[in-house]
Amino acid sequence: MLRGGVPMSYPLSLAFKTVQYLLIADVAIIFCTNNPNGNLSTSITTGLILLMYFIGKVQNMQFKAMMSIQIQGRALTEGVKPKMALEFGIVALAMAVFGFLLWKPEFAENAISSWFYKNIIDIEDTPIFGFIFKVVGFFFTIGMLLRMFNALSMIFSGRAFGRNRDNDDRPQNGNNNRQDNHFDDYEEVE
Repeated sequence: MLRGGVPMSYPLSLAFKTVQYLLIADVAIIFCTNNPNGNLSTSITTGLILLMYFIGKVQNMQFKAMMSIQIQGRALTEGVKPKMALEFGIVALAMAVFGFLLWKPEFAENAISSWFYKNIIDIEDTPIFGFIFKVVGFFFTIGMLLRMFNALSMIFSGRAFGRNRDNDDRPQNGNNNRQDNHFDDYEEVE
């Protein structure tokens, strides 16, 4: 809405994303501090879910960039390639702000984040929309937890570090080449 349909440059997109992530971290802190049952473990859980959300957004962007390269069959020429170091830097900055605001919650109170907090609470208190909002939030949280468990299982199994157990069981001959009975997609079979 702010750009009026004009394609956004990468630096402007990065600036909007930075503001968005910082605002999400700020509003999350307000939810943690205004919760009467909230404590440090609730805040840490909120921080972990927030971190998973940010990392999921970066991975989704990276996946879309890889898919556009594979579909087009060439490198991205029209758009600018996302710089992963900057993307993860924004995530680290947002989590640092979350940690700082957890330590000093009085800095989280400002007009914009208070407006978002008030509107979210109003939506949550609305009978029909509030129920829908809670159901969507429940499934979002379940999805985030499943992604976290999948990521942990990949780390503990070694697949995240390039070790593939399926390839370790494959029989190989003496010079580490595949045996002759293996066919590639582009081999002619007589």
